[in-house]
Amino acid sequence: MCLIAEVLVPLSALPPGQSVERYDVQLELEQLVPVSADERSYLWVRGPDATSFQEAIESALGTDAVQLVGTVPNGALYGSDWDFGQSLLLAGLSEYDAVLLECVTIVDFWRLRLRVPSHSALSGLKRYWANNGIDSEFDRISALDSVEAPVSESLTDSQREALLLALERGYFDEHRRTSLDELGSELDISRQAVAARLRRAYRTLAEIIREGTR
Repeated sequence: MCLIAEVLVPLSALPPGQSVERYDVQLELEQLVPVSADERSYLWVRGPDATSFQEAIESALGTDAVQLVGTVPNGALYGSDWDFGQSLLLAGLSEYDAVLLECVTIVDFWRLRLRVPSHSALSGLKRYWANNGIDSEFDRISALDSVEAPVSESLTDSQREALLLALERGYFDEHRRTSLDELGSELDISRQAVAARLRRAYRTLAEIIREGTR
């Protein structure tokens, strides 16, 4: 059964993600349809520090390998001759016939959206990453046919647990009565993982509301 999986991995798993913490930006690998032998990769940088982030990209990938393609309001597009596929994170995808659909930074993680041919391939990919020192958290796994249907899926168990706990502890109150650190302690996960689960829950709920208004 073909699956769609959403995975969280550390920023350090893919350059120049480790530099995000020092800048107010979000990174996204641009998806391409190959029409030539050009193997250049493209990276969108969005946020107030988008243009100044070039120094961080050059430090991670090499000065000669990075070019500023253009800028847009609150964003910039960089091209690079560095092959992102040589990273252990993405090298595992070809090993298990996984297709990268999306790769974007969220809080302190890269969020990958993958299409994989089977559960066994997904398990193999997770082992491959673990054996190469890459931690991964599978946030959502869905059958392809359910993803392609109109948006109606509910939250995952982990997202629902985090959202309800945040509500019960007063995280959403006008005068906030708890913190991400305290929620993380109760859930036995990091504050970054709590933030990522809540963010994904918000997005899912927003998608459901959007579908209901169409």
